[in-house]
Amino acid sequence: MARISENYEMGNLNDLTPPEMARRIQEMYTQLARAINQKPDLVFRDSDGDSGDTFLSNGTINVNTSTLKVEMLTEHPTTSTVTWTTLS
Repeated sequence: MARISENYEMGNLNDLTPPEMARRIQEMYTQLARAINQKPDLVFRDSDGDSGDTFLSNGTINVNTSTLKVEMLTEHPTTSTVTWTTLS
């Protein structure tokens, strides 16, 4: 999983122009978005992962709250099906 830094080094802020500040903020946003998007989604429900969960991305973790079975979505073999792999 990605780790999001608690601090962001903006560099030298003396004589910073508005376009340069905008560029640095955009870079900060891009790095933050990439780190967040690398983290897996967690789904808690009282059933196993469904083969029709096409709206979820690869790496999504499903926890069956009834059985405590843990699965990870490992692939989208077609546009209408997904494959879940049991982890525990």
